[in-house]
Order: sequence, then structure tokens, then C-alpha cells
Amino acid sequence: HTVGKASTALNGGLRMGIIQFSGPIPEAVKTPIGIGSSGSLTGDLAELQGDINWHEANYIQGSTFIATGLNWAGAMFQFSPSTRQKVLIIVTDGAIKDTASLAPAKAVLAAEGVKIFGVVLKNKANLNNAANAEATLK
Repeated sequence: HTVGKASTALNGGLRMGIIQFSGPIPEAVKTPIGIGSSGSLTGDLAELQGDINWHEANYIQGSTFIATGLNWAGAMFQFSPSTRQKVLIIVTDGAIKDTASLAPAKAVLAAEGVKIFGVVLKNKANLNNAANAEATLK
């Protein structure tokens, strides 16, 4: 599979990619080559299920670093036709630790016409972290 391959969804519909970002150091994780979509955009439900299964089995937990994940998302969208709508949804529950590193990746995504939406999961234990994440994602 290659990044930007033609959609196998009915009528060339929705394509998705999954990138996990977290850990004790700034890192991001995509599905490895040979599993699911191999870390690319896909509209194939079997590939997406393979991605989800892999990420559930290889979940990393720790601090929230998103710059690498944003760079990888930019690479995924780079090969998507300019006529397609591009949307990035970031889901986080913690304070984003690499805010000073986000500008270059956000500029690439903006140049590619990517709309970014942030979803911050809150609970009583992480209200301060959630407030930081909300401010960063705005």
C-alpha cells in the first residue's frame, strides 16, 4: 500500500488514517507496514479494523506530544487529491507538552487545506491538563 492510494470505499468515499501520539518521550506511532493500512489513509473497512486492532494492542500511555503526529498527518494528506476535503481530529486527555514545536507542522497542514478539530476528554482528575490542551488546540 502507498500513502494516497485510491479509496476502496463505495463511490470513493471517506478515507481515514490513525496516528497514536503519547509516551514518555515525543513520539507518535502509525500502524506498521503489512498491518491494516500500513499507516496510510484508507477507505477499506478491513484495513481500518486492522489499524484499530493494532493500536488497541499497542496502546502507549504517557505525556501528550503531538508535533510528530501532526507531521505524519501532513505526510498522509500530502498525497490526497486537492479536491478532497481534509479533516484532522485530535483526541487528547492531557496537557500538550510540545506546544513550542507545533508551528511548522500546523503551517504544513494549513497549506494543504486541512481543517483541524480538537476533542479534549475531561474528568475531575485532569481538569488543569484539559484546560491546557483546550488552549493549545484552539
